[in-house]
This record gives sequence, structure tokens and C-alpha cells, in this order.
Amino acid sequence: MAGLCARSASADQAHCLDYKEQRPVYYISPSQVSLVRVLAPPPVLGSEASQKDVKGVLKAQKNLTPQEIQDAKDDVCESVFRFAEVMGPGFTPEKLPFANGFFERIFYDADREVRIAKVYFERERPFVADPRVKLIVEQSPNYSYPSGHSTFAYTVAIILADMVPEKASPIYERADNYAANRAVVGAHYPGDILAGRIAAAVIDNEFFHNDRFVADYWRARAEVRQALGLK
Repeated sequence: MAGLCARSASADQAHCLDYKEQRPVYYISPSQVSLVRVLAPPPVLGSEASQKDVKGVLKAQKNLTPQEIQDAKDDVCESVFRFAEVMGPGFTPEKLPFANGFFERIFYDADREVRIAKVYFERERPFVADPRVKLIVEQSPNYSYPSGHSTFAYTVAIILADMVPEKASPIYERADNYAANRAVVGAHYPGDILAGRIAAAVIDNEFFHNDRFVADYWRARAEVRQALGLK
């Protein structure tokens, strides 16, 4: 599978993450998180709810500026450093060696859970289901529900906001934009994005009840706050 880095023109593209098979379990396992039990099934293709979801994608793609298109393309990159614009200049991989690895482990654990749910729900992506939807990034025609990018965005946002409550509002706003860009590029429905937000809350709840995660969280938190010049 090609790395996400190759599909992003962002300045931090070297830090985009990619899913690899046979990744170890870091903090949570599929036996602890069952997204297929807590997520409502996506609407049936062709139903009124499904048509409403398609309209949401078409609305997101309407009257886009070149900058909005570029921002959406850049957000293909799954990296905690996409939040640097709201976190501040100290939020870099070089200044956050431990936190960088911490958020990578979070990505792989969360992504594993999302992929299980996607295979279970088998929802076609909007650009596959409706020819009116324009795909503006490279994307395989695999399943879309829940949105992995949205799950990652909100999983990270919850943790960052807990680490740096002084920046909680802009952190969540950035996550909202990051997630919404999945509809802009034609890869996800609004319903996929909402499911990603719910999935993130479920996953983070499990994280914060894991002793290894909590120990790493406090170490990463201290490093992040020091890098940002916060006590």
C-alpha cells in the first residue's frame, strides 16, 4: 500500500502515517473496542437518508476556492503535526520525539479498529456510489464507514485538548475542518465523518483506561507543554 506521504503536498508530508499489516497492539485490542456494536449502521444505498448524505458531499464540493481544495488535499496526510497551525511553532517532530512516537501508536491502534468496522459495514464510498461526486485525491474504492481520517482527527484532538486545555477550542475547530475535508475531496459522506467522531470518543475512552497509555500520555503531555513554553 502506498504511503500517505506520497499523496500529500503538505510541508509535514514526511510525517504522514500509513497503515501496515502485522502492526503490534500498543494500547488497545479489537477485543476491547467493538465499533460495530456502538455505531449505527450507515443508511442503505438509495434510501432517503443515503440520498441526503450524498447531497452533503455535493454541497461540500460546491464553489470551492483553489485554497480550500489545496487544504483538503493536504489533509489527506494523517499526522498529528497537521495540528501545528493551532498548537504553535514548538509543535514539531524534532522537539517532540517521544510524543511523535506516542501519537503514531495511537494512530495504528485506532486505525485497526476502524478497518474492522469498515469491512463489517461495507459502505461504498461516495465517488463509487454516485457519479456526481468528484474525487480530487488518490483514493482506493474501499469501504468508507466510519471515516478513518475523521476518527484520527478527533482521537488526536481529544488527547491534545486534554494535554493543552488552553487551546481546546481551536484544536477541536481544526479537527472539524480536518474531518470535513474528507467530504470536500469526495472520499466520505457526512455520516462517515460523524461516525468517526463517535468512534474517536469510544477509542479514547479505552485509551484512558489503559495503564500503559496513561503512563505514556503523561510523558508526552509534559514534552508537548514544554515545547510550547507552557507550565
